[in-house]
Amino acid sequence: MIKNIYIKFSLFALVAISQLQVSCNKALDAPSVEVSSEEVHWQSVSDTKAALIGMYGLMRAAMVDNNAHWMFGEFRSGDFSSYRRQDLNAVINSELNKSYDLLENISTWRRFYAVINAASLFIEKAPQVLEHDSRYTRYNLDLDIAQARAIRAFTYFYMVRVWGDVPLITSSFDNGTFPEFPRTDYRDVLTFAEQELIEAVEVLPFRYGVAPQLYYGTFSSNWQKILFNKISGYAILAHLAAWQGKYLDVAAYTQFIMDNYTEANISYLNNVAPSGTGTAGLAGNYGVFTNNFQFGQIINFSAAYSYGEATASGHIEQLTMARPYINRANPDVYVSKDTITQAFVERNDRRFGVDTVSGLFRENYFKDYNNEIPVFNKIKVIRDGVEDGDYAVFGSNLVFTRLEELTLLRAEALAVLGQNIKAIEMLNVIKAMRFTSSYQVSELQTKPLIDEIFKERRRELMGEGWRFFDLVRWNRIKPVNAKVVELIQKDGIYWPISRSVLRNNKLIKQNTYWN
Repeated sequence: MIKNIYIKFSLFALVAISQLQVSCNKALDAPSVEVSSEEVHWQSVSDTKAALIGMYGLMRAAMVDNNAHWMFGEFRSGDFSSYRRQDLNAVINSELNKSYDLLENISTWRRFYAVINAASLFIEKAPQVLEHDSRYTRYNLDLDIAQARAIRAFTYFYMVRVWGDVPLITSSFDNGTFPEFPRTDYRDVLTFAEQELIEAVEVLPFRYGVAPQLYYGTFSSNWQKILFNKISGYAILAHLAAWQGKYLDVAAYTQFIMDNYTEANISYLNNVAPSGTGTAGLAGNYGVFTNNFQFGQIINFSAAYSYGEATASGHIEQLTMARPYINRANPDVYVSKDTITQAFVERNDRRFGVDTVSGLFRENYFKDYNNEIPVFNKIKVIRDGVEDGDYAVFGSNLVFTRLEELTLLRAEALAVLGQNIKAIEMLNVIKAMRFTSSYQVSELQTKPLIDEIFKERRRELMGEGWRFFDLVRWNRIKPVNAKVVELIQKDGIYWPISRSVLRNNKLIKQNTYWN
């Protein structure tokens, strides 16, 4: 049943996103949601289930459309270079106002407002099902609405990081017409998102469908890595606070996560590559980016083959893969050998280093390091038997955050707050798992702790969409990169708003940096 719902709404999400590209609606330039209101009649439990899964599908589609998640967070001012594509070079060099279709498509926020509208519609309409279907209980409704509020809050946080001020809309518009909305100060948007999350986490469970209590007729194993739970809510709150520099709040939220993550069946990825017994790890076919990983992750958007979600686009592999994995001479983006050796400084590092027995380079992150252009293969989920790069189908999940990322975020917060001993403990949790040297208290004067934390984030999270946002937070704490500091001072960290949005809503003004 879950599989059928997934396939249905994976297709619906793709249709919805494609409709966004041709929408000429006024105001927000947001899409009509007539399709959604016709599709979901709010009469039965099957309607709420389909609408709920549909929100997750829409969010994933919004994030991966034109590989936007990696354009926003990984490629811009990051570690990747482009082999031949000038539009990708424009992203990498923060030349975001150049006239490329890719940049125009990425810089529209319509697809994210489709998520917000779907969430608002659910919050308003789902209570009607209580009147029509006795199988739908108040408990079920409360869980569903808490998820809708969390998804809407997450979407606003996601947009604020990209565009800064965005219109704050808290009601649905399901008749195809939208009044004009001006942009709302990003601080007010984040305040709204934070309050929504604070209320949602009180209701969200650690796990859904824990025996004997079913959730939509199934037990918890069917909902792993699919739905937002209590840990997911606290993770968003932690990042929302970190983006605003509220590190006392970050410390509090991450403390809750560290104290309770096992309740949500979440674990650390102790292995970089899986063992022959199938032990789950960071990379490989039994790693965290696949649905083969046995433990749930904190915020994950599935693209499993088993649910019919694997596609040729919307995965980082579309840009990073080449021979020997697919029939393409060189990838569109790659990490240069100079950058690799600058980032990975220890031979024993299991992510990339030198095997002391064989003398060969470890290939958990990079394949064929000795070639002119190594292939980034940390995230590599490819359908077996596909060899032609033009038709390769990829099945990697989009993992927004996992336990290791939040451990390093906690280390960041504690370091900023001057709690160095505790920060070092958190940093060394990750270093120990990757077989690198522990950071020592005696190094505080010679190797600034906050620098070492962000350097570890660079290594651990490469390819996961964090690099640019980490650079912004790092340089807000202390100036380490003159170009990023200038972007922060001039509000250049935000993307330009697409021409189509500006054309269709006269209340929207361009971000000043891009005027």
